[in-house]
Amino acid sequence: MDEYTLTEVDEQRFAEEIARGMVPLTDPHLSEVARPVEVGQITSKPIQEVIERLYDVARSQRESSGKSKRRRTLVGLAAPQIGERSRIVLIDTKVREDRKQYSKLECFINPVIVWRSRETAEGREGCFSAGPVWGLVRRPLAMKIKAYDKHGHEVERIFEGFTARIAAHEIDHLEGIRFPERITLERKRHWVHTEELPSYPELIHSWPRTCSLARWHQLIAST
Repeated sequence: MDEYTLTEVDEQRFAEEIARGMVPLTDPHLSEVARPVEVGQITSKPIQEVIERLYDVARSQRESSGKSKRRRTLVGLAAPQIGERSRIVLIDTKVREDRKQYSKLECFINPVIVWRSRETAEGREGCFSAGPVWGLVRRPLAMKIKAYDKHGHEVERIFEGFTARIAAHEIDHLEGIRFPERITLERKRHWVHTEELPSYPELIHSWPRTCSLARWHQLIAST
């Protein structure tokens, strides 16, 4: 079998994620710039329903992740990932990088990065909307955003470390960008089968199966 062919377990995982509310990798919403939410409409029924559906999908994904080491625990979610073009994201603002302690997801509407640190760090990322591709992504160590909460109140938040990475990753989704496109070196973009996920963190710097950007684009065009 071609080592880049999706395994049966891969296919099963993707099907389960779609059944829980995620859109498939080929969904056009994932590659489009999301629309701002009119501030006066934040508390309207349609927008509140989108927010509630985001929480429902996130809850379902987290419950499933907790049952298997082969599932990635959700720490953020963007509206395009459930087929909505609204600029809304959920972020776990207190999760630790070792992922041993998760917290409640917070909702941010129309988030804008108003400051980011010059200092950056490289870290491991995966995504429900990236399929079998994982990799090392360089992100700012800290950033400040302005946004609105689900009640329509303006908020400012500073994220540092792992939560800054999550925020940058989710805001990228609102621009139609997925993390594999942020990786400039092919050797840092990896194809990881579901069965291999438990061993991946320890082997990330010597992972043998890399993935070119062309192969990544082929994947999201044909899955």
